Amino acid sequence: MIIFMKPNKIFPVLPGGLQLIGSSQPIVAAPGDDVILPCRVDPEWDAVGKTVEWSRPDLRPTGPQKRVEYVFVYRFRKTDRDMMMDTYIQRTSLSQDGLRRGDVSLTIRNVSLQDQGRFRCFIPRLGIEAELLLVVDPNFVSTTTTEMVRHRNLITLTPQEETSRNGWVRFHLCLIVFSFFIICLGPVSLCVIRKWQQIQKVSQISSENCL
Repeated sequence: MIIFMKPNKIFPVLPGGLQLIGSSQPIVAAPGDDVILPCRVDPEWDAVGKTVEWSRPDLRPTGPQKRVEYVFVYRFRKTDRDMMMDTYIQRTSLSQDGLRRGDVSLTIRNVSLQDQGRFRCFIPRLGIEAELLLVVDPNFVSTTTTEMVRHRNLITLTPQEETSRNGWVRFHLCLIVFSFFIICLGPVSLCVIRKWQQIQKVSQISSENCL
């Protein structure tokens, strides 16, 4: 199950007219869900080959060198696993197709309570960042399953609309049948009329001869 919240937070506009758009509301999921942290450049900007960094600002650098460990790092057109935290190496990804449009949204699979907190997206080339909040709630029940989305896309007719539609269907069927008979019987009727005219003409000539 993938949890996705529509992005609606616009961050400062860059001098070149580009802006980073994320979500102003928390992304809420249950443990075990797959989530998408939305983040994209607007207008569309090709991020392929550019560096994209996702980190957790709430976590302090670890190790003797106090090096920042990332949730996800994309650079030189590939994932840089050496800079990533072990727990996220197999669970995070970006969309290659999305990168071409400036969509740097991060997918995290099988979230747990340890994933809860702030996430920061940073694009060094643009010098701008965006932060999003992920809330992992064991009591959260998603309403965005595939089946429910399919049902939302269906259009249900009311009884009045159904009756009206059936009436139109019957009308069109009658019109088609009537047109079919006109087309089929038209030549036959024409032949009968011509034959009758010939008989009338012959009768008229015979009458004149008799006189």
